[in-house]
Amino acid sequence: MSKFSLGTDGANLIKKHEGFSLKFYGDPKGYPTVGWGHLITDTKTYTKNTTGNPNDSLLSQAQADALSNSLKLGYTSPISQSKADSFFTSDTAKAVKAVNDLELPTGCQFTQSQFDALVSLAFNAGPGVLKTPDVEAMLAHALIYPFIGPITSAQSDNCSKLVSKAFSYDKNLKTRRNEEVTLFCKGMPYT
Repeated sequence: MSKFSLGTDGANLIKKHEGFSLKFYGDPKGYPTVGWGHLITDTKTYTKNTTGNPNDSLLSQAQADALSNSLKLGYTSPISQSKADSFFTSDTAKAVKAVNDLELPTGCQFTQSQFDALVSLAFNAGPGVLKTPDVEAMLAHALIYPFIGPITSAQSDNCSKLVSKAFSYDKNLKTRRNEEVTLFCKGMPYT
């Protein structure tokens, strides 16, 4: 079990792909969301966001106020920057914990980049993604982790295939997954 915190590269990657709005907006499923992908509730739906730009699915002020009142949120749209930062910290904490709780092969630990890439994946897809067969196969392979010494071309290819497969969770998010893979492989002898 590691004890990492989310690094700057990981936080920036998550923020980049989540989009940002101080106003309530509908996520890709229409669930009301605010800040960097903070889910307000999954019991009501509004306009689905199909572009990735939160401004394209903003709730009206009347909808936001009604939602806030019905859920007794104690806040409405727009929220403050400090509230958005607080939501981001608490939301990423769940993904950070899930990655820190992973059982790694004896003597192995993540680089900061590997940790950050997995937190981004878990933040976006949910912690359950870390228990999929592809991710578990990647994590079980000792050459995935930092080590001393050269690896053969075949070993490098095998590592690359394991990483690519593990991060291919959602084909609709190809750009995000590719950036997570790039971050995961940063400084490693495979790409």
